[in-house]
Formats: sequence, C-alpha cells, structure tokens
Amino acid sequence: MRKLLLPSTPAILSSEFFPVLQLCATDKSLFPNLKTLYLKNTRGLFIPFIPLLLSSRTTVIDITFRTPEAPKAVIASMVTTFPTLCPNLQSITLRDLPRDPIIVAAVSGMLLVTNRNTLRSFCVDSLLTEEAREVIYKLANLCELSAVIEKGIPLPPAVLPNLTKLTITYDDGDDCRLQMFRGATLQKLESVILYSQSGKIGDLLRAFGRMALAASAQNTLSKSPLHTVLSPSVHATEKSPR
Repeated sequence: MRKLLLPSTPAILSSEFFPVLQLCATDKSLFPNLKTLYLKNTRGLFIPFIPLLLSSRTTVIDITFRTPEAPKAVIASMVTTFPTLCPNLQSITLRDLPRDPIIVAAVSGMLLVTNRNTLRSFCVDSLLTEEAREVIYKLANLCELSAVIEKGIPLPPAVLPNLTKLTITYDDGDDCRLQMFRGATLQKLESVILYSQSGKIGDLLRAFGRMALAASAQNTLSKSPLHTVLSPSVHATEKSPR
C-alpha cells in the first residue's frame, strides 16, 4: 500500500480493533511501503496507533485532529516519533492541534530533528519555540509554510528563497510581527493567506503592503492575489493596494 486515507477513524474502526492492530505490527510497520498518510477527524483512541501505519518510505503526513477530544500528551508523544520513523519527510500537515505548551515543545522538537534537506511543506497548527522559529524561517528548500504567530513574539527575517505559498494565523493587526518580511528573501513567493481575528484588517494589510511588497517577493506576488480570511465577527473585507 502506497497511500492511505481514513476520513473518520472512529466511524470505521471499533475499540476492539486496536489491540489486534498492534499485535499484527510485528515488524513495527503495518504498511512498509506507505508513502502518504491522510487522517481526518482523528480522535484519541486511534492516535497512539498512528506510528504503526508509518514507514521509512513515508514522505507525506496529513492529520486533522478532532478537538477538544484530542489528548495532549498522547499527541505530543506521537508527533515526536515522526522524524525517526520517517527520515525523509517532505510534507507535514497537522491541523486542529490542542493549544498547549506540551504540544509546542513536541512540534518544535520534531521540527528540529526532521531532515531539513527533504522537507518541502510544513503546515502545523501550533506555536513554535524560539529555536524552532529560527529554523523554520530559514529552510532553503521549503516551498509551503503555514505559521501561527503569537502576539508580542519577535520573528526572525524570513530567508526562504523557494517558498511559494505562505499562510499566517494571528490574533490582531499588530504589524510588529510583520517584521519578518523586512529584508526578507522571498523571490518565489506567489500567494499569501492571512487569518486574522482582528477588526483592524485594513491597518494590517497596509502594513503588509509596506513590508512584504517592498521585499524580494514584490514581482512574484503581483501575479497572485493577496487573500484575507476574517473571523465570523468581521464582515467587511479590504484588499491590499497593488
């Protein structure tokens, strides 16, 4: 098996299945040839068994958790196994992770030991430690990045020469956190998606225009629209000036 997609693990697997699953994995991997793993609506009962599905050939991991049922400690333990089980990961996507320091530590630790030469996409719904932030914004081969930015946390300038798609999630329009674009190396950036809970979206986009469009991404970004996704409480949308 090369690709596995489970749209809803609880709906298709009973609790009695998991002990049997563990006994069957005598070689530590149920699918030694698996390259791509997609898990949606993943709940707590199944999470400890996810490593049994991975192999040394797995290059794509895409998991969406079902919160608030997702157990923090179990997820953290599972995430830390990825680099060891999958030494040549190219794409890591983890959605709807619980917001907790134990998750931040696990995700950051996972990033720090992941093969940086093969990693092309990192879309993880979690904050990162300072050490991990220094790494992720300077990965030369990274093509897609989804970052969660915390208020008041300084970011290093982005040096991502091959990045084409960037998604940023944050709580307000404080442009101090857009300093990562000042002097950034983003020659291939084509698309930027901003997720904001702030009603001051116009201020945010103007700040982005001053910084990002003045950086090395100006020519490539002009070929693609700047998308802005607002929280449900915000009804007006403004687009950045060209």
